[in-house]
Amino acid sequence: MNKSDLQKIIRNNSTKFDLLIFDEVFHVDEIRIFQTENPVTKPTIRGGVYFADLKEQKIEAVFYDTDITRHLSKAMLGPNKSFLDIFLEAKISDDEKISFVTNLTNSMQNSAKTVLYLSIKDFKINQINL
Repeated sequence: MNKSDLQKIIRNNSTKFDLLIFDEVFHVDEIRIFQTENPVTKPTIRGGVYFADLKEQKIEAVFYDTDITRHLSKAMLGPNKSFLDIFLEAKISDDEKISFVTNLTNSMQNSAKTVLYLSIKDFKINQINL
């Protein structure tokens, strides 16, 4: 699947996403996918911890429920020796669901909202058993 198809799926289903972290589910109020360039000259393992390619697909997820912030320090590299896998899921049709495996790379927060920037590790579209 190319990036424009993926962007279209997210745009068309932007109100349906949930984030799963530490056995809790948080509704995503706004979501978008975008591409960034990493400051590397070739694909490499950074810090012996994670793989960095020249370009990377990321997700920006906005939450008006700021309770999610209590989990952020346990999910991000820095205070921890490895990234925590964070899952984003949405039902995209009557019989299909898209699931993303992501890592938290950055966050911004104020009293009204929390914005997470998540690096996409993997995604898949699954049939839903009815």
